[in-house]
Parts: sequence; C-alpha cells; structure tokens
Amino acid sequence: MIYHINRATVKDSATPEQVEAVLESWREQGRSNPAVKSFVVGREHGADYTYGAVFVVEDLDGLYAYLTHPTTYRTDELGLHLADRLEIFDVSDDDPELNAKIQGLHRRRNADNPEAAATLAAVPDFTGAGVED
Repeated sequence: MIYHINRATVKDSATPEQVEAVLESWREQGRSNPAVKSFVVGREHGADYTYGAVFVVEDLDGLYAYLTHPTTYRTDELGLHLADRLEIFDVSDDDPELNAKIQGLHRRRNADNPEAAATLAAVPDFTGAGVED
C-alpha cells in the first residue's frame, strides 16, 4: 500500500468558497477514482499546514492512475494557484527502491502534462516528489 499525502496552506487571498471547492474536489478524487482504496480530506491538526488529504492506493500502477485521473487534474486547476505552501509525499513500507520509482511516476506525469507541471512550479513554497533530482 502507498499513502499519498498532500499538505497545504492557502494564500490569504483565497476565499472560503474557493477553499471549500478545492476540499470538495479532493473528496471527489477519493470517491470517483477506482485506484483510491480509502481517503481522508480535512484540516490538519498538530502541524503547521492548514489542510491535508491522504489517498491510499495499492501499488505503483494505482498511484499513477491516481496521479493522472481527471479529478486529480481538476483539483490542480482549482487549487494550485491558491496554495502558498504545498508538500506532497508518499509513505509505504515496501520496496527499498520505491522512492526512485515514485519520483519517476511524478516526473512522467509532469512530462505528460506540462500545464499541470507549470502550475505546480508556480506554488511559492513547494516540496514534493518528482521535482528535485
């Protein structure tokens, strides 16, 4: 199992309606994507990000299906320009070479969708898979 984790803090200029639309879009990712086995979306507690989402997928194929699903791209369109800080990472207890494989999936997604990659690159403070070599 791979736990795909998103942590975000939104810009002060984001309206409550915009924030709720992004949170609902995250929820729709979990509800509509068959690769997602379970998910949680909501406020982050006990840390310095405001919101978070965790999507559980079975394997690398499931992660790529999640990353390239239309609802994931829709959330990118709705929310990335609102993010002041964003951290995306994956947790798994499998394969010691998994990190390199996950990095490769993110790079492939970014290469396949340059518009999404450019929007992600515009987030003022972003840390995540597939960005750093």
